[in-house]
Amino acid sequence: MMVCLGRDTLSCMCRKYFLLTKVYMILREVTVGRSKDCDIFLDPRCVYASSYHGTIYYDGNTLMFRDTSSNGTMINNVSVRNRAVPIHHGDIIMLAGQYQLNWNQIDAFFPKINQNHAAHSTMLYDKGLIDNARQATPDFKWNWGAFGLYPIWGFFNGCSWGILISILLGWLYPIPNIVFGICGSSWSWHNKKWKSVDEFKDVQSNWSIAGVIFAIIGMLAYVVNIAIFLESL
Repeated sequence: MMVCLGRDTLSCMCRKYFLLTKVYMILREVTVGRSKDCDIFLDPRCVYASSYHGTIYYDGNTLMFRDTSSNGTMINNVSVRNRAVPIHHGDIIMLAGQYQLNWNQIDAFFPKINQNHAAHSTMLYDKGLIDNARQATPDFKWNWGAFGLYPIWGFFNGCSWGILISILLGWLYPIPNIVFGICGSSWSWHNKKWKSVDEFKDVQSNWSIAGVIFAIIGMLAYVVNIAIFLESL
């Protein structure tokens, strides 16, 4: 016995299938990382990616990528760190800025439904380039690392000539230190190749801690020497 399904019945079945698929995707949260517990397991050689680098989930309207890593993620050349952003099929997702996530792996968990992939991906990629251009240069603020440790700081931050300045003009303390404190961030950014603005900020933040400590020690030593000199007069 053959059963004929009407157009309304087929339409209803399609809607039910769509709703069931949508509910499944909303409930599903896919993990990405080097841990074998992750749904999308990365090659162990991806050493800069985190064990649990991020999660992909469906919020009811679009796919979302939440970064939970220490080295961040680049999506369409835009840095994403410890936050969730929408993603669309064809977006370029670089874990830790180095390892590209394959969309075939994502599609295995989230079927593509009614997405204008090519046009939307191109639009997002162009927007990413514009946003990245706006975010490509950090704010050049006072640099405590350069102020307190400019000879050593300069060697590791693209300003190795700071050692020569220290030898020739170190006796003018604290003038060279102040100049490096003001201009150090800009010099370092333009003289050394950095992977991202986030990497630059993290490195300078670590140097700042040491710079503050040595700046305090240097100022105390300077005051003591001045006091000793005045007493000897």
